[in-house]
Amino acid sequence: MILENSTSIPVWVVRNFSRAGLTLVLFLVSCTQLVSFQLDKALMTLLVGALLFHFFFLGRRVPLNSFYVLILSLGLILISYLLNLPMSSLIIFFPIIGLAFMTLIAEEDGFLDLIYWALFIHIVLGIFFVISSYVSGMNSFVHPMYDKGLPFLHAAKGFTTTVQTFGTLIIAWFLIYYWRKDESKLGLMDKLAYLIVFLGLVLTFNRNSLLIYYIILFFKHKRIFWVSVIAGLGFFIYFFEFINKLIFNLSTLTSRSDLLQAFRIAFFEQTDWLGYLIGHGNNIVDESIAKGTYYSTGYIENGTSVLLYTYGFMGYFFYLISVFVFSILFWMKGKAFYATLLFYIFIIAQQFTHEFYSTTIYILLAVFLLIFNKFTKLERKAHLFSPAE
Repeated sequence: MILENSTSIPVWVVRNFSRAGLTLVLFLVSCTQLVSFQLDKALMTLLVGALLFHFFFLGRRVPLNSFYVLILSLGLILISYLLNLPMSSLIIFFPIIGLAFMTLIAEEDGFLDLIYWALFIHIVLGIFFVISSYVSGMNSFVHPMYDKGLPFLHAAKGFTTTVQTFGTLIIAWFLIYYWRKDESKLGLMDKLAYLIVFLGLVLTFNRNSLLIYYIILFFKHKRIFWVSVIAGLGFFIYFFEFINKLIFNLSTLTSRSDLLQAFRIAFFEQTDWLGYLIGHGNNIVDESIAKGTYYSTGYIENGTSVLLYTYGFMGYFFYLISVFVFSILFWMKGKAFYATLLFYIFIIAQQFTHEFYSTTIYILLAVFLLIFNKFTKLERKAHLFSPAE
């Protein structure tokens, strides 16, 4: 008995130390703007390498469907890169790292809980920085909303580049929370954490994230959804001017259109048939074109546009097919909640922003895939007509 206890204690310590270490690594992977260099991308790459070594050590294999997606994605990106040299950029290969990350993570069940708490830590810190910005002055981890004419509001962005990417992490947390709820795995700590994360969502003041949360409410809390819609209409009428600045700010929509001016010129006016097919191998429009536009920037703040410009119609078509198939697979498992969210986030929401070169979107994808893999396999359905018929 004494020997058994003496050997079990080190195992317990190592196990918990490993979980804490992985949680810290995942937290750092979610931090896209913590240090002066891209620590998040470096750690994601290292984690992919470690997971691959772990797979080979255990003699496991990457799921065949995921392997084909990775190979096809790599092939399309490589073609776009090589045929656009020397103007192409190595950053366009990062989605391969992100896809490998989500594929390998999804094969390890324990990572769902690790991501859950890693994101919670990040969200709590994001809220802390917002509160401290009001108390001790502005800091680099909040966004003062001058662009919407509301400088007195400080939006949470945590250790990420924008409020949108911080909102992505919050949505990923909510997905895990509702999976835990469906599996009856919630405790008091989870319910308290929910209130804190909801506060973080509100403090982003991000239209896209709030709309995604309303989709969550529609599926998970219908009564709250309809009550909030009615209350929201009354609130909107009473505070029309304030909400119009915050939510329905037409100047923001106009600025997004102006930001796409360089893309429209470069892609629709100065691209040949090969560029339409495989893209430009770069996610930023050339400066010679961008400097003549309203904002003089080649950055493309639109998911559809950046995919078309970077990878062409071949790359975008492959992206569409992948999203549709993944959504349909969720739907076939009877999970309309996840199917709808996946479709909205990766098709509709991409018209307003994009995160394809940020680690945050691949953390969200990893959560989707982890949850998908936890569902039981589809039962074979009976044929429409039996042999007798």
